Amino acid sequence: MVEDVTSMIEVAAPRERVWQALSDPDQVSRWMGCLGFRGEAGHVFYLQPDRARRAAGDVAGAIACRIEVLDRPRRLSFSWGFPDVPDTFVDIRLREIPGGTHVRLVHSGWDQFDDRETEDVRGGLGHAWHAVALPALKAVAEGG
Repeated sequence: MVEDVTSMIEVAAPRERVWQALSDPDQVSRWMGCLGFRGEAGHVFYLQPDRARRAAGDVAGAIACRIEVLDRPRRLSFSWGFPDVPDTFVDIRLREIPGGTHVRLVHSGWDQFDDRETEDVRGGLGHAWHAVALPALKAVAEGG
């Protein structure tokens, strides 16, 4: 069985403040590097890893994402569409803890692929979620 990519972080901010960082278009662009984000179920936005293309608003080669669930202030889920392959799914859940918010991200849907086909991709995404995106979310939520 192909394992999900799971990452967690604790944020020293109330859950409502973290939710704002997850759902406000200006704040989302600061931590996730996306184009066209709007906090509405069914809305499609793009993750553009190429900085120059992102700065130009160009979605060529970008990852198309569709918001599946917005459950304020608990959960944001979206599809993750690599070009020319079936979608995977990102689920971010917020839980209040003493002194802040526990954020748990699960990137799933890998069981539709062969483990060897996705090993490098899942490893890269695991690193990106854990070492880049979630720390950036934490910085945005804690910094206002």
